[in-house]
Amino acid sequence: MHSDEPWKPPVTKDGSIDWNNMGDALPPRDPSLGFYLNKEEKRADEQRTSKLFEDMRRMEEAKLETAKLKAGVPLTPPPTDPTAIRLEWAMPTNLAALRIDYLVDPFLPARCVVGFFGRGSVAKSSFLATLAARISDDCSTLWVSVEELKDWITQRHLYAGGAVGTLAVVTHTATKRDAQGRVIGSTFDVYRDLEASILAAKQAAESHYDPPRRLRLVVLDTAVGLTTWAKGENANDDGAVKRLLAYMQALAEQHDICIAFVGHSNKGKHDYFADTVAGSSAWTNSPRLSFVHARDRREEYSYVMRVAKTNLSSFFAVAYHTEPVLTLHQHEGGQASVLCRVVLDPVVWGADASMDLFEAATRKPDDESEGGGGRQTLVENVIMAVVELVYGAEEPVTRGMVHARLGREIGRREWSKIDGRLRLAEFQYRIAITSGPQNKAQYSKLG
Repeated sequence: MHSDEPWKPPVTKDGSIDWNNMGDALPPRDPSLGFYLNKEEKRADEQRTSKLFEDMRRMEEAKLETAKLKAGVPLTPPPTDPTAIRLEWAMPTNLAALRIDYLVDPFLPARCVVGFFGRGSVAKSSFLATLAARISDDCSTLWVSVEELKDWITQRHLYAGGAVGTLAVVTHTATKRDAQGRVIGSTFDVYRDLEASILAAKQAAESHYDPPRRLRLVVLDTAVGLTTWAKGENANDDGAVKRLLAYMQALAEQHDICIAFVGHSNKGKHDYFADTVAGSSAWTNSPRLSFVHARDRREEYSYVMRVAKTNLSSFFAVAYHTEPVLTLHQHEGGQASVLCRVVLDPVVWGADASMDLFEAATRKPDDESEGGGGRQTLVENVIMAVVELVYGAEEPVTRGMVHARLGREIGRREWSKIDGRLRLAEFQYRIAITSGPQNKAQYSKLG
């Protein structure tokens, strides 16, 4: 007979549901409902009953866990099955597989993602274009940019010495800019289009030359402008940036390429060198190698680049200057608009030495130890050193000899002022300036 009393499950002495003795104590079926019409109806009824029991069990477990938390009992996950643990033992291996391969040492390690950061007009793109031209005898480059016109990129590659047909540009358009006018969105999306572009460029590169010049370098200028961020994500979000760079690193390893991406940096000084990079700290922390570029205040068209973070070697820095390779327009009474390559000075190794170079290049003139008139005093000191060396030697004097005499390097800007002073006061100093080997300046007594 059907009872009006609500059905209750069996319980234990402490009042919890007794799952072990549930047995046949199931909710009675109302006879008025009749019998099951078929097996499917019976199976559906059993599934609903089973789900009811499972929901009740989970509710009971949740109540117990809550009670434990309130009582201060620590919750521990179930132990992992030992057979699920994977161990790697120290065994002999092929050391050749562990060595780092560089496209351009020490700037472009293979199978890595490398970041190049700096404010505008510090020749970041020209720096990468020069490296792409340098490797073009053996390798090809894929270039994706929201910063420059396609023809500028391709012609700079050729005029900088790159081999014909060794640089491909992905065509797309910018769709969004920030308040500073920087592109932050385009029709190209790293997640959607990058791997397909790599595959297309690899296939094309292998058909241009015999033997093929494999695709080894991919340039993204800039990574922010070429990425479509998910809702709630942006370039300041650590999680979003880490996910992007992890994806790019996976592509670099899978396709045996170096992915070099360009980013921007902030204004002002920071407690930590890498903090100059705009956006999330993951931009510099996640890649195995990243750099910061800045203008060299000591001379026009000169710059400096230092490692911001590395997992591959010691810190290092390099000074460089631009050299025009193609004139786009000559302004009347002014300077020309040009495409450039860069000329690198020797690399300076070591954390302290590289920082000294970077700070010397970026320090404001008022920060010079000589005071406000330090520049003029330095020029005069160098002139006196040149005069003393010239009149004490039979052979022409080089700038390297002057540096050794003074115990310090003199920048190109200072040498330009020094040479100008010596030419203006030629009859006073009686010194001639000529070109020696490799077109380097030499100083000798005026005949």
